[in-house]
Amino acid sequence: MRQRGWLIEKFSVNGETPIPRVVIRTGLKDMKGNNLEDVEKTLPSWFRPELIHGHFNDSPISFNN
Repeated sequence: MRQRGWLIEKFSVNGETPIPRVVIRTGLKDMKGNNLEDVEKTLPSWFRPELIHGHFNDSPISFNN
């Protein structure tokens, strides 16, 4: 059966403070179209809720940092 949606597992040091490591469990693909399942990745520094929110509210993300 085909799964719907996506699942990303995020980690933290102390149960509260997130770290940039995640495991993509299901639902995303790489640039070649291959399914990413149970793949551990590091999120880029700009991938934070407040920066993404700002990007869509007149404060563009600088991807050069």
